[in-house]
Amino acid sequence: MPTSPNRIAAADVAAVLERVSGAELAAQGGINIISVEAIRDKIGERWARSRSGVWAYVQRRMGEHLQGGDIFHRVGDTDFLIAMTSEQGAAAQAIAMKILEEVLVHFLGEANPGDMRIRTVTSVNPEELVCEPLDPRIVAVARRKVDAPDSPHRHGVSAADEQRRNPVSFVTASGLRLRVDFALEHLISLRHQVTAALRVEPTVTDLSTGRPIASRFLGRLSDAELAQIDQATMDYGALFLPVERDGPRTPLILLASFRTMMARKGRGMLIAAASQAPELVRTGLLVELADVDSGTPPGRLVEIVGLLRTLTRGIFVRGGLARDALEPLRGSRLSGVTLDAGDLASDPSRLASALLDFGRQAKGLAPAIAVQGLPSEDYFAVAEVAGMSHAAVRGKTASAARSAA
Repeated sequence: MPTSPNRIAAADVAAVLERVSGAELAAQGGINIISVEAIRDKIGERWARSRSGVWAYVQRRMGEHLQGGDIFHRVGDTDFLIAMTSEQGAAAQAIAMKILEEVLVHFLGEANPGDMRIRTVTSVNPEELVCEPLDPRIVAVARRKVDAPDSPHRHGVSAADEQRRNPVSFVTASGLRLRVDFALEHLISLRHQVTAALRVEPTVTDLSTGRPIASRFLGRLSDAELAQIDQATMDYGALFLPVERDGPRTPLILLASFRTMMARKGRGMLIAAASQAPELVRTGLLVELADVDSGTPPGRLVEIVGLLRTLTRGIFVRGGLARDALEPLRGSRLSGVTLDAGDLASDPSRLASALLDFGRQAKGLAPAIAVQGLPSEDYFAVAEVAGMSHAAVRGKTASAARSAA
């Protein structure tokens, strides 16, 4: 039973949370508590007769929105704990709020912001759960699927710092003049239609020709050139690491070359990106490895993924469409497998075919199967049919947005 607004006795839920590594899940923003106290307040004396029906309806809504690995548990007369392993941070909070909205609308006819009582569990110990109240308005804004200046995901990010780090130009040791522009993209959970993670997409331009280098050709650059691009990506991405702050905490995905991450120096970039708070990397950062193909030694991939898993929240690998391109990924304990569809955006029929083919090949390789670089949300339905769990629309780079403005 609640002992104070922000502390809940944990004796009856400790065993439940052990099943999902509760302390770690709380650090990732995956445990939230919703309250139907507003219903109890409004129906007054009828609550004693009606509460079993309210509890049953909440359970039905939970079953509709949660997946197999997620759990929920009633704590007290009006509070329900939701521990999500499929989504964390802002996505988990948005899903919890959606469940609460549906319950309030069913019983009260509307879901007023003043009746939306939701908290996030910040720490778990054997005696109690420590919680913080969430502002429903902030959670609602975080549902947006586009990057906007007023987005909670940008809370605390200095515009001046962002402009200094985006774009970045440099001359490589071989004399190649490169510019890297970054776009912040929302990776959308197709099941829940909420932002599950933010990802940084770099666009590399050869300044001698003024033409962007297609992602499939970046592997032709030298190890040193790739390392410079990855360093710039991490420097920019560090601005959006989910530090402790008011509002949702959203995981961040950074793209990095597999060749860079094979080196100890490259892996050290991840820790350096978080400055004096390496715990932010472990709980809030996922790495998406590029340059993995059918020629990648599976044993070496397993080794590097294992090393990176000790430093970060999880590892994605960008796969290709070539035959057997995904075979090295089997047994690597990945968090996700991704397809970049940016080069196919101009050919709708080819893009739809690629989604179906990739979804078939990637099935069972990782919990998350994601497609990035889509030209619009119109392709989300195709991606879901293809077996994708997440999708992202290709965002504009900062320089492109400024030019358009």
